[in-house]
Amino acid sequence: MEKRPWAAFCMSTYKRPAYLESQLKLLLTQTFSNYEIIVSDNDPESSGEHVVQKLNNQRIRYFKNGDNLGMINSFNKSIERATAEFVVMVTDDDPVAPELLKEMHQQYNDSPGSSVYAGFSRKFLAAEQIEKISAENFISEILDPIKTPWLLWSSCVIRRDVLLALNGIPNYGSPHLADHALIAMAGSLGGGVIMNKRFSSLTSHDTNFSKVNFGYYVDGCKGFYGEMKKFCSENNVSRQSMDVVKKHLYHWLIGNMFNLKRYYTVSAPDEDMVRQVERCADEIMQFDFMKGVTLRYKLKNTIFHTKKMLRLLKKA
Repeated sequence: MEKRPWAAFCMSTYKRPAYLESQLKLLLTQTFSNYEIIVSDNDPESSGEHVVQKLNNQRIRYFKNGDNLGMINSFNKSIERATAEFVVMVTDDDPVAPELLKEMHQQYNDSPGSSVYAGFSRKFLAAEQIEKISAENFISEILDPIKTPWLLWSSCVIRRDVLLALNGIPNYGSPHLADHALIAMAGSLGGGVIMNKRFSSLTSHDTNFSKVNFGYYVDGCKGFYGEMKKFCSENNVSRQSMDVVKKHLYHWLIGNMFNLKRYYTVSAPDEDMVRQVERCADEIMQFDFMKGVTLRYKLKNTIFHTKKMLRLLKKA
């Protein structure tokens, strides 16, 4: 390894040693050599320590948080503990392509000076086409779900000094949308270089945090909007950007609520959980900034329940 790593994978883990081991083994297959892996363990019993010891790789730096700091604070500890110029935020269960760092370092060499180098889905670009987005336009481009239908923090590298200036990942009481806020704010401080290609993905399993704790969806929606509104105001970001923030939230609400409803209707049938999801959605749509999605949600809900009834009739 060179004296200072160019990038650091910043992780948080909590009592999931099997997932952690699998993720670390995958991260160690990166085709770019100059990087480190920072593991912050939220488990007071340090269940991740033996995994790191078993792998015995100098790239991996393991830290015990001592107490359970919560997901966001633990991630922020990993950012603080990193020594690299850039960081990649990654969970202990979402796979990252082996070529991520190599591709991002190439974009960095070709276009130095940006805050964010990423692989996101960009609807109006050809596959693997690269574009440079200015700081002024970053929020409007990246948070618009029509222009950017998919983004994930484990598919990009972000300047560590920019994240530290932002005080890390915003902690508004929920992990939901905190990654999107982080990407949007970092890019609006230095612009970004984006390739139309995904380098990571979300893993779906029954223990996903997102399948329960519905109150966090409410807090996440409110916190994200408040965080972005404050940031845009303090940094003289255009009013148009806040319109895109609302649009982003509308898309997020529809996608997440109906994914949950399908899960608790088809994959793990539970009518009580479906009702909890509906109450969660209703509470979110009470926010003034979310009222623009109400009609769309009701139409989608009508279609959903019609399809559900047709499935039941077909089985009868």
